[in-house]
Amino acid sequence: MRVELERAIVLHRRAWRDTSLILEAFSREHGRIAAIAKGARRARSRWRGLLEPLSVVDLSWSGRGELYTVSGVEYVRGHALSGNALMGGLYAAELVMRLTARDDPHARVHDSLAALLAAMSDGAPAIVGLRFFERDLLDELGYGLDLAATEAGEAVTPGRVYAYHPDTGLRQAVARVDRGEVAVSGETLVGLIEGRFAQRSAVREARDLMQAALAPHLGDKPLKSVQTLQAMQQFAADSRPGARGSTDTGDSQ
Repeated sequence: MRVELERAIVLHRRAWRDTSLILEAFSREHGRIAAIAKGARRARSRWRGLLEPLSVVDLSWSGRGELYTVSGVEYVRGHALSGNALMGGLYAAELVMRLTARDDPHARVHDSLAALLAAMSDGAPAIVGLRFFERDLLDELGYGLDLAATEAGEAVTPGRVYAYHPDTGLRQAVARVDRGEVAVSGETLVGLIEGRFAQRSAVREARDLMQAALAPHLGDKPLKSVQTLQAMQQFAADSRPGARGSTDTGDSQ
């Protein structure tokens, strides 16, 4: 197999031996691949600095099996991300690594990830953009939520409160939200469909809804990006004068 200059996003990389890198890259037309970039860590390598995580490149590779060999790299763009935006990008990349199979193309997910990274580079808040990326990812993988109607077929209406459970789907919350369910307003559901949120409370509800929908597909193994973010926030909270060792991670991702 030989692929020439395929648009790809670098999801992750790790050192291999003394001078090389092993990449996880998400290509638009061929899906997620693992490939070795021989000599990429050498001081005089023409690829040095081009294969940073979350960078967009045109990648060439060849070979058979699960580990290909990189034969060419052309830099397209990087993303000047820091803080919550950087952690949001790494979180999105980790979702792709955990939920997609190798060599299984998902052009829509690729485009959604590229749009998310570009938007966050331009200053869009991670906590908003990630919700639409999660929506697109679930839809493309066949796990999407019907945001417009309940499991009983009732149309979602702003002004009403709904409850979501991964096993039973969406229902109108007439009296209360049961254990294991997530409460979500009709306004939030409409916002997820339309791609915009009118209120900050809707952003938080959408986060809780998407995390509940993703949980069954991620299993018990925690996401490293989430663990890192929580550790950073805990350290920051503990470093503040008068801190009591607790922190609210609600507005970061």
